[in-house]
Amino acid sequence: MQTFKAISFNDRNTKRSKVVSIAFTLKEQPLYNIVERLTSQEIRTLIGIDSYNQLCNKAHEDRRNLSQFIKVLLEKALANAESIIPMSDVTFKNSKSIPFQRWYPYIEGYSPDFVKSIITQHLHRNCIIYEPFAGTGTTLFAADSLGYNTYYSEINPLLQLLITTKIQVLKMPIADRQELHDHVQSTLPKLFSFDVIGDKELDDSYKKVFKNSVYFTDANYSKILKAKTFLNTVKDSSVKNLLLVAVLSSLIPSSLLKKQGDLRFKTKAEQAKGIPDFAEVLLRNINNICDDLKAPIGEVMQQDHICIIENAKKIKEVNCNKIGCVITSPPYLNGTNYIRNTKLELWFLGYLKSDKDLRHFRDEILTSGINDVKLSTVPNFDIKQASALYTVTLDALQANAYDLRIPHMAKCYFSEMYMFFEGLKDKLEDGSDIFIDIGDSIFNNVHIKTDIILQEIAEFMGYELVETKKLRERRSRNGQIISQKLIHLRYNYISVPLKWDELNN
Repeated sequence: MQTFKAISFNDRNTKRSKVVSIAFTLKEQPLYNIVERLTSQEIRTLIGIDSYNQLCNKAHEDRRNLSQFIKVLLEKALANAESIIPMSDVTFKNSKSIPFQRWYPYIEGYSPDFVKSIITQHLHRNCIIYEPFAGTGTTLFAADSLGYNTYYSEINPLLQLLITTKIQVLKMPIADRQELHDHVQSTLPKLFSFDVIGDKELDDSYKKVFKNSVYFTDANYSKILKAKTFLNTVKDSSVKNLLLVAVLSSLIPSSLLKKQGDLRFKTKAEQAKGIPDFAEVLLRNINNICDDLKAPIGEVMQQDHICIIENAKKIKEVNCNKIGCVITSPPYLNGTNYIRNTKLELWFLGYLKSDKDLRHFRDEILTSGINDVKLSTVPNFDIKQASALYTVTLDALQANAYDLRIPHMAKCYFSEMYMFFEGLKDKLEDGSDIFIDIGDSIFNNVHIKTDIILQEIAEFMGYELVETKKLRERRSRNGQIISQKLIHLRYNYISVPLKWDELNN
């Protein structure tokens, strides 16, 4: 039995991609299991050959066919590499099909395998792992499978709900999950009859928060209000939370909006393809949840996972046991409106009662988007002395930015990250490891090398840079290459960093 992997190479003659199909025998399955998850770009980088012409010439010199030659190069490359992290692991792509992870499509996340690879390669002791920007809880669940307790922070109520609901279910014995499955199924006939009056409070808050904006068809909006009314009648908290997660996951897919980077209106061409019916989307999401609940086998969470504070910027205020490792992907400084992207879900949950409520959440989160910025906000302190690159970058932004909020956004972002690093120090064990998945960005042709600036800030404060690993590359809108990096820091008490109050004086 053979398996195959298609790899594209650049053809200099035709200026097009040339696809080479690699065959793997049964004995070569261990190699295939690694390679099949890698992109063509990752494979070309591994073997050190980019063009089809070069591949043919080298294979001819080695007297092998293309398939054999590529496999030989891959075996050598993988034998010399400490680890391979597929691009798909550092995005949400793989999580779309993973049970429990697929309940809500949080595109800003990474996969459990990415977290597991970090833990297994670098963490060789028992300790508490902290995730300051927990998202949907990927770090927590990956850590649990390897026997680690975690602390976490997450400021978005939607994401808090997703985490607590999944923990509640995953703590259940398999038999109890299957019983919960039956309870959920028993509610569906009444839910999908939509024979109740739509929730008036939810309707009123929509008008106050979103004014005259139309985000749903009339038919879908009516069903959404009725779903809220029905959920208010559900007494069993486990059943209610699962149905609530399914509804929240159905809002954007059945709306006139689309999440592509930021939340935006679908184009006329996209709308012409049809707006999905809310009930159909909801039923599909409930079925996914129920399929995961009734699985006859699966992991039961054994460890403890505690939210020690919602806002990671306030970690200094926490009284907790010492943390031995931090694994996180903080918001990127790329203009993404993380709160605005979940405004429909926050509205349905009842956290948005007026247009001022959205502003409240934007003020609380780590400043990373244009709409998070208020020019009246004064950063906590001037960190120019902490990073030379920060100073150069900020000067360039102030000289070139088409919007005054852009340099101010950078000021606030790095100031707040300094606040986080400083507050974290007292909570860490000696020799703690910190892993940060971060991407750089470009504004008005000014390259903000976020990873390097964060490294300089951390080193200024007494953290040691262990290594930086490039995870993937992509092109910005202006064609420049931007990267996603994994920064590995270590904190040792022997260091004597500048004091918090000294930097502010």
